[in-house]
Amino acid sequence: MKPFLCVYGHTNLDYIMSLKHFPELNTSVNIQEKRRYFGGTGANVATIASSLGVPTALCSFVGPDFPNEFRSLMTSHGVDLRDLVTVDNHETATVWIISDAEHNQIAYVYQGPMAEMESMPLRLDAAREADKVHIMTGRPRYYLNAMKECRMLDKKIGFDPAQEIHNVWNASMFKEALSMSEMFFANENELRTALRYCERKRAEDLLDLVPIVVNTLGAKGSVIHTRNGTIEIPAARAGAIVDTTGAGDAFRAGFYAGLFRRKELGDCAKLGAAAASFVIEQRGSLTNIPSWDRVEERASEIR
Repeated sequence: MKPFLCVYGHTNLDYIMSLKHFPELNTSVNIQEKRRYFGGTGANVATIASSLGVPTALCSFVGPDFPNEFRSLMTSHGVDLRDLVTVDNHETATVWIISDAEHNQIAYVYQGPMAEMESMPLRLDAAREADKVHIMTGRPRYYLNAMKECRMLDKKIGFDPAQEIHNVWNASMFKEALSMSEMFFANENELRTALRYCERKRAEDLLDLVPIVVNTLGAKGSVIHTRNGTIEIPAARAGAIVDTTGAGDAFRAGFYAGLFRRKELGDCAKLGAAAASFVIEQRGSLTNIPSWDRVEERASEIR
């Protein structure tokens, strides 16, 4: 099936650990729980979007150690993996995510083959067929070249560098990418960096560079800034808050599920909030993947 969405981003092995509090330097602390999960920005969005009925492709780079069960998980949800590339002599990207009792996080990232993206040929097979392209974590120069090609193909681009906005992108490259995008996604911290790069003071001030800014605010919900006005959407109520890892990725997946069904932007944000609320009920980004019916029902409860 022709993809509606093509996602570019990481496919990771996530080691999620919890502790009561972060230690001071040169001290130690006991880990209360640890476990390996499947994750990564790109894999999270692609898998959850596919589970919500969105024909979705993933472009990412992994090593020969990439687990077959991870591949099977994605294909079982319908993800198009034609552009999931195995790179010899690299281990799959790995992230160690440590959370304290108040859900603060620190992540240690091994990039694996994703660090070498700029030396690899562009993968555009799925993007050529997709209506929308979502650019996430990875190497900026690779993505800038991919975005230029996608723009020539008249694709609508969502730009979402996530935590890498702080240490992988710089102001010049960020502004170039933003100028080619239809939507920019960021949480509160990421938005502050975007404003600094663009020498702006408020999210609304970015609208001369990009038509839509989607600002996720965690438990406070989300705000969508457009040239026609601002939309504020509360968070969805989760059954429990166990682990917030991957909540932002699930929001994006739910948001695109709304766009796929031609929903208004406010409704897309409600669907994003609902999708995120399921993910935080269990540890790991892909352990509590909701169906479209469950997300639609929970989104309908947001007022």
